[in-house]
Amino acid sequence: MIFHELNILVSPNLSDADIASFIEKTEVELQKLGKVISSRKPERRRLAYPLQNHVEAWLYSSDLNIEAGDKKQALDSIEKMLKEDKNVLRFLIVKKDSKKAEVKPRRGGHRPTVTEEKTEEPVLEEKPKKQKVQLEEIDEQLDKMLQE
Repeated sequence: MIFHELNILVSPNLSDADIASFIEKTEVELQKLGKVISSRKPERRRLAYPLQNHVEAWLYSSDLNIEAGDKKQALDSIEKMLKEDKNVLRFLIVKKDSKKAEVKPRRGGHRPTVTEEKTEEPVLEEKPKKQKVQLEEIDEQLDKMLQE
C-alpha cells in the first residue's frame, strides 16, 4: 500500500485557536482528495535555521492515502493550496510504501540468537617462542662486527 506523508511548517504568529482552524481547513481539503490515515497534533518547534525571520514554527504532519484517480493532479492541488496560504513557511510531501516502512535486518554479519548453536572456531597452533637474547650477547655481537 502506498501512502503520502505531509509535513507542514506554519507561522508561529498563529494562536492555538488559529492553528486549530488552519489544521481543520487543511484536513477538510485533504479528505476531498483522499483519506487521512493519521495526523499528529501540531506542536511548536524551534527551527534549525531561521525561515522568513522566524526562529520557531508550528509543525503539523499527517499520513494520507490519495484515492483520487489521478494522483499527480491531487498532489498538485495540495501543493497549490499550501503555496497560496501565507501562513505556510514550508511543506514537504513524501511518497511512502508501507512494505518498505517495516524494519529490515541490517547488512553485514549475522549475530547468532540464543537458540542457535555456536560453531567452534578452529584452534590455531601456537608458534614456538623465541628465546630472548641477553644484553651481554648483543654487546659481544656488536664488538665482533665493529672489529671486522
